[in-house]
Formats: sequence, structure tokens, C-alpha cells
Amino acid sequence: MARPINRLSARAVQTTTKTGYHADGGGLYLLVGPTGAKSWVFRYQFQGRRREMGLGPAAVVSLQEARMAALAQRKVLVEGRDPIEVKRLTLGTAPTFGECAAAYIASQRVGWRNDAQANQWEQSLRDYGPDPGMPVDRVTTDVVMSCLMPIWTTKTETANRVRGRIERILDSAKVRGHRDGENPARWRGHLDKLLPKPSAVATTGHHSAMPFLDLPAFMAQLRERDNRSRRGLAFVILTAARTEEVTGANWPEFDLDRRIWTVPAGRMKGKREHIVPLSDAAVAILQGLPRNAPPFSMSENTMLYLVQRAPPKGFGLPYTVHGFRSAFRDWAAETTDFPGEVVEMALAHKIRNRVEAAYRRGALIEKRRELMAEWAAYCLGLRDVHAAPSPNETAQTV
Repeated sequence: MARPINRLSARAVQTTTKTGYHADGGGLYLLVGPTGAKSWVFRYQFQGRRREMGLGPAAVVSLQEARMAALAQRKVLVEGRDPIEVKRLTLGTAPTFGECAAAYIASQRVGWRNDAQANQWEQSLRDYGPDPGMPVDRVTTDVVMSCLMPIWTTKTETANRVRGRIERILDSAKVRGHRDGENPARWRGHLDKLLPKPSAVATTGHHSAMPFLDLPAFMAQLRERDNRSRRGLAFVILTAARTEEVTGANWPEFDLDRRIWTVPAGRMKGKREHIVPLSDAAVAILQGLPRNAPPFSMSENTMLYLVQRAPPKGFGLPYTVHGFRSAFRDWAAETTDFPGEVVEMALAHKIRNRVEAAYRRGALIEKRRELMAEWAAYCLGLRDVHAAPSPNETAQTV
């Protein structure tokens, strides 16, 4: 009995959000990706091999057009030819990995939190990815391994991100009909047989946090040369913010009159709006920046390279930028009397206890303002570590 075709409706194509393949019949599938992007795929067997051919994004190719395209490929099969090979002969050489990477980033950019995320993709692939000039159908397991092996045990988190990015680009290229077969960057059932688990080779925070006792001297070094990456790193330290929160910031988020930075929920790890009271030192950094561009628009890795690269380009230190948040937490716990929930809120950590959560209201902003003023004073060498006052004392300006 023949399998039914034309199972999908135009409305179903528009409203379906479940990740995976949705059959229309006759080998035609609507593929919904993890990000919600939808595309048409023609799945078939040729000489015992199961293959997939991309027919275009659903936002551009209508259901009716996809059905006509699938019908055309079924006719190619009846003629005893492989649709993918026919398409390759028609179109010529497959696009390069660099071209496919650029196309994927462009297609996903609208759904990302900020332009910095696209910059991170581009820079990591430029530094560690396959040769951008290599035809995408020539990217093999050996090519992927040559990218990952040099950094798998020394920069494990970066290596795993690069692996995932290569995997997504190759998946996209496959859907578009530029390559076939298994994805050589896939982890489960493939690279996990060749590489140790990331958790087995990378300890938590494999580059330790800078001890808070060293911070005043480090901040003085930051001020010796004034450039955007150094100002960005100083701002990260003074606000105890995450790197991506700073690199993705836009001027409308800042109210310098009220000395407040409001990070929208969409850019926060916990998906909750976060208000950051700004110290005088943090405000001074912002006031010295031009307004014709986002204040700290740079790759997430720019500040990390500044910390870890050997002089004169960097400081040559074995620390991560994220580790400065740990330094802030240690400083607050060991040298001040600020309540733990106030410190946790300054770090945008979720407060689970209902009593502690009540601090979200009322005086919490002012308590945190005092905390951040004391932190800035300490970082700038204006407060001795052994003489940090309690939160009941008046916060001094930096």
C-alpha cells in the first residue's frame, strides 16, 4: 500500500515548533532545528545508502514549491541517478567552509542575544576552525581532529565550543545539499570515541581566579595603557558582571544620572532583568567612551586574550575573566559584613530562599550600591583590605 503524501498543511508549516523531522510524504520533510529555524529536506535511499538533500528554508520555499522540488527529485531517482550528485554536477564545486560558516551565522544572527555572539563565532572559527577556503564537503573527521587536538586539553571549553559550532555549520551545509553522510564533528557516537570527555580533562575553572589581594595592583596595570579592551575589562571587574553582559551592552541600558545599568532579561543567563548600581569608577569609564557605537562591542575572547596572552599584547596570567567574579565573592565574604544574599544578588545569582528573595525589594539596590562602591574603592587601592567598613557605614565615593 502506497504511503500517503501531502500530510502537512500550510498552517502546520507555520505553527509547528517541535524540533525534528515532520513528514509530508514522498520523502519530503519539514526539519525544525533547535533554534526554531525551519527548512525542507528530501530523504531518500540510493544504492543502499540513506541520503538527505536540502531543498531550502521554509521561510523562502513554500510548501507547494517544496512538494514540486521533491517530485523533481523522485523523477531523478526513477531515472537511476542520485539527486545529490546531479545537483553537484549542475552547481559545480561545493561552497567553502568559510562561505557556509558565514551563511549560517547570518541566518542565526537575528535570534542571538547580541552582535557579540556572532563575533565570538567568527573569531573562534578563525582561530581554531577548519581552513575557510576548504570545500565544505572535504571537511572530514581528520580535519576536525586536527582543529581540536591542539587545544582539547589546554583550552577545553573553547575547544568544545568550536566543535559544536563546526557541527552546526556542517549540519546546515548538509541540509542545503552541499555535503552528505555523517557529521564528522558530532560528539556522541563519534568524537567521544576519539577524545576524552571535556569534564575529564578540564577541571572546573581550569584557569584559576585571580586572588583578590592581587586586584589593586592589576587594576593599576590596566590603567597604565588606555584602550577599549582594558576599559572593558576594568568595567567587568568593577561591576562583577559576566563577560557577555558587558560585551553586549547598549547605551540605552545605562542611566548615568541615576547611576544604574539595567541588563534586559534576554541578555542574562538566568533570563531575568538585572539592575547594576554603578560606582563612580564605573561611571567614569562610561563617560569617557564615544556614543556612536556600543560601549564595549568586542568578542567575548578579547578580554580573555588580554589576560592570558604573553606581554606586550597581554598580561600572561593564568586566569579567566569570569574568575574576577569569584575574586569579588571572596573579597566580600572575607573582608566585609555585607549579607550573603546582597552579594549573590550583585552577581545575579538566583535567590531560592523566600526570605532572602525579599531583599529584591526596597533597600536592596542601596545596599548593593554601597557594596559596589566599597568594591571599587578596594580595586583602585583606596581601601585597605583589612580596614573595609561594614555596610552600615556611609559608602565613600571612588
